[in-house]
Amino acid sequence: MVKLLPVLAFLLVLPGPVIAGEKELTVENVRRAVEGGLRIVQKGARNYPENRNCFSCHHQTLPMLAMREASDAGLVIDKDLFIEQGLFSRESFEDRLDSVAKGKSVGGRSLTAAYLLWVFELGEKAKDEFSDAFVSYILHQQKEDGHWDVQTNRPPSEESRIHTTFLATYYTEYFARGEDIAKKVEAAGNKARSWLFASTPHSQEDHVGRYKALLTLGGTPAGVNDARQAILKGQRDDGGWSQLPGMESDAYATGLTLHALAAGRAGEARSPKLERAITRALNYLLRTQEKDGSWFVKSRSKPIQKLFDNGDPHGKDQFISMAATGWATAALARAGIPREEDPDAANPQGKRPD
Repeated sequence: MVKLLPVLAFLLVLPGPVIAGEKELTVENVRRAVEGGLRIVQKGARNYPENRNCFSCHHQTLPMLAMREASDAGLVIDKDLFIEQGLFSRESFEDRLDSVAKGKSVGGRSLTAAYLLWVFELGEKAKDEFSDAFVSYILHQQKEDGHWDVQTNRPPSEESRIHTTFLATYYTEYFARGEDIAKKVEAAGNKARSWLFASTPHSQEDHVGRYKALLTLGGTPAGVNDARQAILKGQRDDGGWSQLPGMESDAYATGLTLHALAAGRAGEARSPKLERAITRALNYLLRTQEKDGSWFVKSRSKPIQKLFDNGDPHGKDQFISMAATGWATAALARAGIPREEDPDAANPQGKRPD
């Protein structure tokens, strides 16, 4: 376990705003922002099963990640709702486990399967026949060169083969059990690592996925540092990151990136340059949060389902804005609220250790 360095406490009590219009960066202001984000993601997660019976990353996994990070930072969450989201996610697939295990019946394919296993990890669920089915499903979907593909191009979360391959590798290895499946997972992981470590990022989702892969799947220290420096180089003057080089900063890309950087800043990764980048990103998220506690991000995905009103802010942009609010809330809780110890250091998935 790694203790938070004094530099972080200093950065969180800066004497005043750096950019006109932003809130003073204090722990109390960060707490208020996290509490505001929690209200949005908890409301959205609570409403979702009343409107849809299918699992989603934007209304289950990311709200649960935000709730977990907030809870670990000492904030109060709706624990019953947290448990209910895990149960809802499981119930979404209970009637087709046999088909899932054969590599069928999962909309969104490997990315959906990995996000579902992430829900089980966040909820600290034991390995069982349910996780077995999804590990088997993901193994069926791997491409010959070692990567996992997305089913449809629904940016930003469903456009990155790199992030999808990282998640697929991470969660098949995390949930693998039994000698036979362990051998298959090891072989798949070796192929995936070769592909991941040689991959070239284009989107921010790519950059973060490759950084997570190098950090947690055995990348060299030099490789991890190069990936981190590439991410830091991409930070905009306003303190945020953008989904693509030609776009403006937004809360989705910034929350995604800040969460990974903060979770991976253990040991030698902590540096004045990194801490300055984290401070600037915290300022960006505080400055861009809406009064209701949400963050707005405009969708760039073509709708494939009929729009329904889940009671979330931002109308037709509610799903990407919910995902952005989940990432932003989780990132603020992880990066902006000091803890006596950081049990999840160098683990960008936000889980608690066993």
